[in-house]
Amino acid sequence: MKNKKNVGLWVAILIIVGILVLPTTPLVKALIAFILIGGFLFWKRSIFFYIQANRHLIKKDTQQWEKAWPLYQRAIRAGLIPAYRITAASMYIHRGDPNEGENIIENYLAEEKKVEDESLTDIAKTMLSMVQWMHGDLDKAIQTVKEVYDNGYRDKNLFINYGSYVLEKGDLKTARKLVEEASQYEDESPGLHDNRGWLYLLEGKWDEASDLYTILTKRGPSFPEPYLHAAQVRIHFGKVGEAIELLEKALLAKYSNTTNITKENVTHLKERLEDPKTRRAGALEIERNTALVASGKLPAPLDETFEEEPELVLTGFAQEKEVEKPKNKQQAKKWELEAEDYSPNTDLTEADLEYARKHEGE
Repeated sequence: MKNKKNVGLWVAILIIVGILVLPTTPLVKALIAFILIGGFLFWKRSIFFYIQANRHLIKKDTQQWEKAWPLYQRAIRAGLIPAYRITAASMYIHRGDPNEGENIIENYLAEEKKVEDESLTDIAKTMLSMVQWMHGDLDKAIQTVKEVYDNGYRDKNLFINYGSYVLEKGDLKTARKLVEEASQYEDESPGLHDNRGWLYLLEGKWDEASDLYTILTKRGPSFPEPYLHAAQVRIHFGKVGEAIELLEKALLAKYSNTTNITKENVTHLKERLEDPKTRRAGALEIERNTALVASGKLPAPLDETFEEEPELVLTGFAQEKEVEKPKNKQQAKKWELEAEDYSPNTDLTEADLEYARKHEGE
């Protein structure tokens, strides 16, 4: 790739020199240069459309996003390079029409021409699995990412997607294997950190989950799943008030097409915990349906009736171990550093735009 860039640079230099030494008037030289520049811009127009689309999508104003889709289409029709097309597909899947994202990926996979970066196909398939999951075909999504995994490809997105699918499926053996293998990425990926916590919930390792989510939620991840899972931990120990606060944070998080839970479901759980008349029932519904709630689904209401519960800490739940306080300033500083903020890579941020420049995976 670098050699190709150098060739392009030398060709541009030779053209400029050639124009300068032409035995003609300055006006003609300027006209020739203008025509060549115009031709170059027309040749590269797909990149300009693509860049303009990205500028709309990184804005917080969601109304700006609608301006991006026609630009992506123009870029693709103008011959956008494969890596950028896959990035555009990612944008569609997360923030636009997932079906269009799927079409872009399917068209890319159907091409016979081999791309220079062979890992791009694995990236595209990992993204395709998200659409399959969104369509409700969990088994197909697992099959797709397993093919990528078996092919030897590794990146954070693969581990996040594959891990979350098998956790939802209840395949704890595979989930455990993926969590441990992905530990090298965990410090820089709140999505992977949350997958480990999710696994702890399903394994019944509540103390470990409590320690993990104490750190993770203090880091302020911008997607809602960690707050829901942390709320489940608080409920396990009967601490409804703390669970309500975490669900409030979940409602303030960013939701995309690929978010595992919905605001409606989080609101439902929160309102049942807030109402003294349904507080104990709501807490028991969460406690008795750990896997269902962790995957973003609502538990069935209990047939049992309970008296009104005014307290925000309920009796009859597990006893939480005492939190060990820092023994010295050095340990306190370490705990403080562990809780430093970081931004997740499961939402569309600058990391998504790195797909084309690196390996397209965040």
